[in-house]
Amino acid sequence: MNAPTAGFIGKAVLRREDQRFLTGNGQYTDDIVHQGQTYAVFVRSPHAHAKLLKVDTEA
Repeated sequence: MNAPTAGFIGKAVLRREDQRFLTGNGQYTDDIVHQGQTYAVFVRSPHAHAKLLKVDTEA
């Protein structure tokens, strides 16, 4: 049985963003800066199942 193909499957799609990224003019989410922006960092212990005694939040 041959099912009819429709839509975008198997067809080339025009990518409009390529040119700006290839020429260095694209904007990534890391490029966006807001006033008062804060950052988060995930830190993992190098010691499995270790008991956490304190956390130094001063940086």
